[in-house]
Amino acid sequence: MSKENLQGVKARQGRYAAMRDRRHRASGTATLQHSMGTGNVRLSWTLLLAAALATLGVLRLFSDILTDIDPTLVSYLGDSPLRLLARRTDGSLVGNLNTQYFKVMAIPCGLAGIFLVNGGLTGGIAAAERRWARPRFRLSCIAALAAVCAFCEVEKATHLLGLPTGLVEGEQAWLNHVVHNVGGVLAYPLSGVLRYRVEAPKAPSALSDQEIQQRPGD
Repeated sequence: MSKENLQGVKARQGRYAAMRDRRHRASGTATLQHSMGTGNVRLSWTLLLAAALATLGVLRLFSDILTDIDPTLVSYLGDSPLRLLARRTDGSLVGNLNTQYFKVMAIPCGLAGIFLVNGGLTGGIAAAERRWARPRFRLSCIAALAAVCAFCEVEKATHLLGLPTGLVEGEQAWLNHVVHNVGGVLAYPLSGVLRYRVEAPKAPSALSDQEIQQRPGD
């Protein structure tokens, strides 16, 4: 065997050994991940969606409470877009839509909050996923939120309990119930979108020793 052929054989053997080492390292990493229970699973982007909706709902709730206690508070916001977080209208089309129809987000935002709380309950993420996967659980959450919204609207219109709340300019009591019910209908498909974890893209599989030997051009 000539010196050039011997060098070529050694070079190919070195490439094969390096590729086998990479394959074994990848296999070892996958085994470690499996033993740790992580596998090819990652957190879902819908957690960010749920956090955004829950934050919006909390801001609107507190703004409603504050403006019910003191209706003049919204005047301090002037023409700032933040005024749309308050259940008050400035007489404009946007203000009227905000006052009457923003509540379509009430149940979806509340459901997003329940989704996040459910993830932190006893049992961890796996138990939270099993609970959330049951349509009956999600529907019961939506029904509970709808009941709370209905109670709030009845109290605003009738003052049965004498709470410091009421209808404001641009609101109609019957239409409030309709808008909340529409929000409840929209909340159910949203509940099917929300996920805690999703499958991560799988890494390309390593080549076997036989495939390495059969690679063309070597």
